[in-house]
Amino acid sequence: MEGLAKWIADVSWPVVSRVLAAMGLGAVTFTGASTALDGVLNSAKAAAQGVGTEMLQILAMAGFFDAMSITAGGLVGSLGWLVMKRFAMQTSGS
Repeated sequence: MEGLAKWIADVSWPVVSRVLAAMGLGAVTFTGASTALDGVLNSAKAAAQGVGTEMLQILAMAGFFDAMSITAGGLVGSLGWLVMKRFAMQTSGS
């Protein structure tokens, strides 16, 4: 039984180590990118404070700040896929 357990551990360890590395690096990358993009969004909103209340209301009604948030989410999502492809965790597509 000891030989079977060692064989299973030897066979599964490369997959387990790759998954754990991808999860760890993916979490760090996602957290860092999310924090950086939140900083950029907050800076853009702070810079827009000097524009004037009427212009800010027009921008908010037009959905400018929502568009900035959606764009930031798309960037974080694409960064996550990039990390997954780098660690060969994605099997579909090219």
